[in-house]
Amino acid sequence: MVGLYGWERIGTAFLENGRYLAASADHYSIGSYEKGKSTFRAKIQINQYGTARAVYGSKKRELETIIEGKIKKKGKIIGKARPLTGGNFDITLRLTRLAKLD
Repeated sequence: MVGLYGWERIGTAFLENGRYLAASADHYSIGSYEKGKSTFRAKIQINQYGTARAVYGSKKRELETIIEGKIKKKGKIIGKARPLTGGNFDITLRLTRLAKLD
């Protein structure tokens, strides 16, 4: 995601058959995703533990999030994450394939 100081790597996600699972040292996320020929959309529940970071303008331990993006080329998605409730906050992000799940 793009932070104050540029791109930050915030976690690793596993996408398989419509399921979205992700984690890092500070969070885990579960949810679902759909993809079209050139579009990607995920609805996820982010759970922070340890010291909660401010996301979407507040420090919450649980965040319901929508990710919408364009598949730019094989293995790369560029998009935005925003709170499910709407509002003026969104985060630019990119997803890059690291490996294929068997």
